[in-house]
Amino acid sequence: MIKVKNTFNFMKVEKKVRSGLGLYAHAAAKKMEADAKRNRPWTDHTANARNSILGDFGWEKNLCTIRLSGGMVYSPRLELDYEKKYAILIPTIRKNAAEIMRGYEKTIKGLK
Repeated sequence: MIKVKNTFNFMKVEKKVRSGLGLYAHAAAKKMEADAKRNRPWTDHTANARNSILGDFGWEKNLCTIRLSGGMVYSPRLELDYEKKYAILIPTIRKNAAEIMRGYEKTIKGLK
């Protein structure tokens, strides 16, 4: 009888996957942030709304979440009012979602 010792280290693999996904998610979030700031449909008066746009990511248990937000009190109005004429966050997410998911799949394949 041949005995085989299991040397698979799940914790090491999980750490590598989380690290790789985190790097990818951070890059994707910053790309969307730059895209939203560059393509905003409004004319800056103070630059506050543009400068408050933030792309980031975080972990919620085992779920990696990429976020794009506006940090001004009036940011929701820019997104939702004025017939959405000044919306940039949701359109930027929609524009980049498919590319981000393709990159995610490549990242996962590259980590195997």
